[in-house]
Amino acid sequence: MKRETQDIARSIPLTEFEFLVSDEQRYRGIFLNAIEGIFQTTPDGRYLGANPALARIYGYASPEEMQAHLRDISRQLYVRAGRRMEFLEIIEREGKVANFESQVYRRDGSIIWISENAVAVRDEFGRLLYYEGFVVDVTERHEAAAALEQARDELQQSLTELRTTQQQVVQQERLRALGGMVTGVAHDFNNALSLILGYAELLQHECRKHPAGESFVDYAQTIVTASLDAAEIVNRLREFHRPAEPGETHEPLPFNAIVEQSVAFTRPRWSAESIARGMPVEVVTDLSAIPPLRGNAAELREMLTNLIFNAVDAMPQGGTIALRTRPVGPRIELAVTDTGTGMSEEVRRRCLEPFFTTKGERGSGLGLSMVYGIVERHDGTVSIESTPGRGTTFVFTFPSDTAAVISEESVPVSGTRPLRILVVDDQPVQCELISHALQRDWHTVDVASNGREALRLFERREFDLVITDKVMPEMNGDQLALAVKSREPDTRVIMLTGFGGALDGEHQSEFVDLLVAKPASLAELRAAIAKVMA
Repeated sequence: MKRETQDIARSIPLTEFEFLVSDEQRYRGIFLNAIEGIFQTTPDGRYLGANPALARIYGYASPEEMQAHLRDISRQLYVRAGRRMEFLEIIEREGKVANFESQVYRRDGSIIWISENAVAVRDEFGRLLYYEGFVVDVTERHEAAAALEQARDELQQSLTELRTTQQQVVQQERLRALGGMVTGVAHDFNNALSLILGYAELLQHECRKHPAGESFVDYAQTIVTASLDAAEIVNRLREFHRPAEPGETHEPLPFNAIVEQSVAFTRPRWSAESIARGMPVEVVTDLSAIPPLRGNAAELREMLTNLIFNAVDAMPQGGTIALRTRPVGPRIELAVTDTGTGMSEEVRRRCLEPFFTTKGERGSGLGLSMVYGIVERHDGTVSIESTPGRGTTFVFTFPSDTAAVISEESVPVSGTRPLRILVVDDQPVQCELISHALQRDWHTVDVASNGREALRLFERREFDLVITDKVMPEMNGDQLALAVKSREPDTRVIMLTGFGGALDGEHQSEFVDLLVAKPASLAELRAAIAKVMA
């Protein structure tokens, strides 16, 4: 009988056979075999029907298991609370929902992304019967989009880091070029500073002999301090490209006192000049109790001086400069605020670059760059806040040294016996200055204006020590040191040089016992003599 039925079916034309298959059977096949999840739900969130694909999407073995477990879709299915309510609001308002994407829980608790498309089914009276539609798993698309977004973010970060590195390289090369340029003039400048420093110290000594000269001692001390700071500035300009080295020594310093010194040193600029222009500038300080800061006093004064001068330039109509210190955890914070013209975002971003200036021919573009270099060498940080027309605030932080004890400075005294010393320099005024300073310590001093003259004197007399300049005509300091040591190996040789920090230990001749940078204070000269004669 079965075979006969099959034969009859084959004998019937296809178009007639299609009518023999009920609509229900055809739709049932689509329902069961579809790769999209198909569903019918009540308005209150219960499943009336679902196909196997929907069960697979949600991680169930069968539609029956899924319907038995999911009794309340809004509470059990959606990850985000209220998402089902949003679905219902749209379908009630528009009668359908298209591409409604949500995160849902699978049977095992994992989370996937789905896209729902649904319509509201009503009877002939407009009463809502149920919702029906289909679901597509779009997790892979979301993961791909997330991976693409992450890759884009990583690429953007890499690009930002590359730009930052490029800016740092360009800035470093600018600093290196600046260092090379300054070396050419450092020698002559340091020689000039040697005279200022030396005679200021002699003046200080002479003034102490007279009761009425006490105030002049303070004036002379200001000149001494300014000379030493100027020497540090030249040294930092020359080595602008160089970061702090491991062997560089910093001592604990009373930072508040350095702030007050800097305000006093810059007073002629921000007080007298501004009043003369009719645009007064006021400087106020708010200095909290802070622990010592380990650093270089001259560099920190230089940093503060540049900041104050920069603030004065930013206030052509006058205003107020405020300097504030306070402890912030293990660090010290310094804030320098002015009420000047402020900076645009581009200027704020570039103001620490070497040679960048907004002052035209009046500016060198080096002041804030030097500030940045000093901050880096002190392991500090800097941030800048500025609003055009309202002023600028520089905020610095430096590591504090709570365990340090600040010792009172004392004036070193000569700790060596009277010596026979030969001083050699092609500038007679330098010879006179050094000779005068050494004779105060009861040394016997002969002078020579060049290496050959010095060698002739050395051959006729006995000397304990030779102090010579490096760069001289006919016979330079290195050649003289070689000649001295070849004749009297026990004679000590100190070389004074205006190249200063540009000459480190590897450039020092083996015939020179000690290299001393100009300008050298009397205390430094005494210490050098004591060291080589020990």
